[in-house]
This record gives sequence, structure tokens and C-alpha cells, in this order.
Amino acid sequence: MGRSWDHIQNFYRKKGSHLVKFVLPSKYLRYYPPIYNLRNPIEERVKYTLKKGFHIAVISFYFHSLDQIITKVGRRKFIRCREIVKERLQKTVKQIFPEDQIVCLHDQYSDGISLLIRVDEHAYSTTDLAEKLTLVKEAMEQRRYRLLDNKNLMLEYGYVFLQRDRYSLSESMLRAHLQAMAMAEKQDKLQYHQLLFAMNQIVAFKQITLLAQPIIDVSNGGIKAWELLTRGPKQSQMENPLQLFSIAKQTNTLFDLEMIILEKAFQLIYQCQMKEAVFINFTPTTLNEVELLEEVQALMRKYPEINPRNIAIEITEQDSTDGLLQFEDNITSLRNLGFQIAVDDTGAGYASLHTISRIMPDIIKIDRSVIKDIDTSLVKEKMLQGLLMIANETGSVVVAEGIEKQEEVHILSKHKVDLAQGYFYAKPKLLHPIT
Repeated sequence: MGRSWDHIQNFYRKKGSHLVKFVLPSKYLRYYPPIYNLRNPIEERVKYTLKKGFHIAVISFYFHSLDQIITKVGRRKFIRCREIVKERLQKTVKQIFPEDQIVCLHDQYSDGISLLIRVDEHAYSTTDLAEKLTLVKEAMEQRRYRLLDNKNLMLEYGYVFLQRDRYSLSESMLRAHLQAMAMAEKQDKLQYHQLLFAMNQIVAFKQITLLAQPIIDVSNGGIKAWELLTRGPKQSQMENPLQLFSIAKQTNTLFDLEMIILEKAFQLIYQCQMKEAVFINFTPTTLNEVELLEEVQALMRKYPEINPRNIAIEITEQDSTDGLLQFEDNITSLRNLGFQIAVDDTGAGYASLHTISRIMPDIIKIDRSVIKDIDTSLVKEKMLQGLLMIANETGSVVVAEGIEKQEEVHILSKHKVDLAQGYFYAKPKLLHPIT
């Protein structure tokens, strides 16, 4: 006879917590988990993270000149040293990334080690991720290893975002790892050339689509402006803007891509006979380019019908403005041409406030992290009041982002916020030319 049902229930009530560790996304399976026959703990953590509405950055670490190292010290000695390296990498990652941001660190694929990081699309910053990965690289390269004759290892990294549109989760994870590894290895892998080719195709044939999300006048509910949002080629890995801009940056095609976005925006304004203002996102990297003004003026000559006074250049906080020598001069020149200047993500961190003090923008966009559930948070309401005081001092119009419910609109009205955008009003959509 088998055990009674009561006995089984009591057993799992007392000891089941040990088994839960193997099936739930938890800290116990975050670092170098083994693959089980029934359930893959890496995939379980990834599914859990995606279900919560986050994106996942897949970062691959590649040890430079690996073949020469193995030839010199022998494969057996390197394998023993690799376990020490893995442990060192785990400690370094835990020191640099917040624990709740780390989805998994694993070495299930033959090349390199993969780190999966949870990313909030609205709070994503290229600068923040790159700075943290640079710290990981520096910490790893400072260490010398006895098993490698007291030599240190040179580490490279690359990253992409996990895509699930056309493949199973396991296939998507493998493809992301290989693409990130190609970024890390640069010229050593065919995959890097394939990604570079794909980006060059997008640039050459201008294969992007612009969606428009209305910006609403809080006082009367009318459409005051539109923010144009970029999507890559449909049903491709570049359709997601996080992926598109991350790969563009790593393949040095970001400036070309953003100039195409500006041209597409000019075309859309003309074809749709848009009377409202239009917000167009630019990274600080592009706004620092020496060729920027020449390219913008060429587009203005090509589309003389476009009035730059109806266009706001929105500075995204994906890159820091520190150390960008041409940045402020270019902002001044754009203003002289008639463009308005907006700063995005205000309230999300120090960077946007620093940018405001440098350029005194015409428009300040308040980040959704401040607006979300502001009706239930006195602290957030006080933050909003503080940001409104800053806007008043700089003479800036205020746009609140990420509005999702009527109660948030009520708080904005109470404090006389000028403009707002978010899913409460409308999702981004295609605008069709007027024929």
C-alpha cells in the first residue's frame, strides 16, 4: 500500500519548501543553475520576469584570446581556473547590479557566460547599463590567476534584448546569447557581420515605421502635440525599439538611424498636414555629432514646408551628457533654427535634472515613475510640486508621461500641469497621409 494522503500532505507541508526552490524564480537558482530534465530553471526565471511585464537584456561575456590561453596553459588547467573565474564574476555582478535586477547568470552554452538582466523599458538607460558592464570588465581584468601563471584575463561583453516573436523561448534565448557573443567578439564572428548588415539595410532602405502618441491638453482634453515613436522592420528582431537602438549603438550606426527618423518625421508631418507640435527623440550621442547641424539644415532645405517651431527635439536619457563637447553648442544652434528643446524622464534620476540645469529646456517631461499611482502617494505628489517649481524657474512647459487612470489626471489638474500623455488617453498608432 502507498502512503496515505494525509501523510503526503504533511510531508510537503514540512519539506516542500526545499522543492519549491527548484521550480520557482528565486535567488537559489540565480547563479549557474543546472539544467534539469523536467524543468529548466533558467527558462522558469525568464518566463516569470517576462510575465511581470519586463524586458530582458542578454549580456554575453567573452574571454579574449581564449584559444591562445588554452594553448599556453592547457585545457585542463584552464577548466579548473574557469570555475574560479565564474565565482569571481558572480561576486562582481552581485556587487554592481541590484539583486532584484539579476534574472540569471549561467554558462549553459559552450561559448562564454551569459548574464540576464531585468529591464524596465521606460526606465532603460544605455549609459547605466554600459557603465555597470564596464565596472564588471575592469574588476575582472584586475584579478590575476595563479593557474594562468599569474596572468589576468581580458574580458569583452556584448548585449541584445530577448525576442520571442518567432521562436520558442529556448530558441530565442540561444539566439540572443549568440548575437550578444557576436557583439562581444566583434570581427571574430559571422553573427556580428550579420547584425551590422541588418542595421546597414535598415539605414540604406530607411526601413523604420513611426507611430504617433497624442499629447493632451490637461485643461480641455484636446490634442496639443504628438510624440513620434520608432519601430524597426515588422516581424524582425529589430522591430522592438530597445533592440534597434542597442544594436545601432554597438554597430556605430546610431547617428545615421536617428537622421533617418528625423527625415521620416518631416515626411509624416508634411503628408498628414499636421498642425500640432511634434516631439522627436534624440540621444545625447547624436546631439553631440559635429555633422548634426549640416544634416538638419539639409533636411530643412529638402522639406521647406516644415516649420521647425512646431518641432520639439526631445533629449532622451539613454546616454549621459557629461563630456560631450559639441552638445551644448548644437542645442544652441538648433534653437537658433527654431526648434524647441525638451528633456525626457525628469524625476527618474540625477541625469535629467543635470541636463535641465545645463540647457534650460523649453519643455520638461516628467517621468512615469513619478506619475504612476500619484493619487495614492503623498511623496510623489510632493515630487511633482518640486518639479513644477523647477519648470516655473526655467520657464518650461510641463508634460506628464505614463498616465493610465482618471485619478492621476485629477492630481495633474489639481496642480495645473500643462500637458499629459499615456495609455489612458491613447496608445501609439499609425497616422495615415491625407490624400
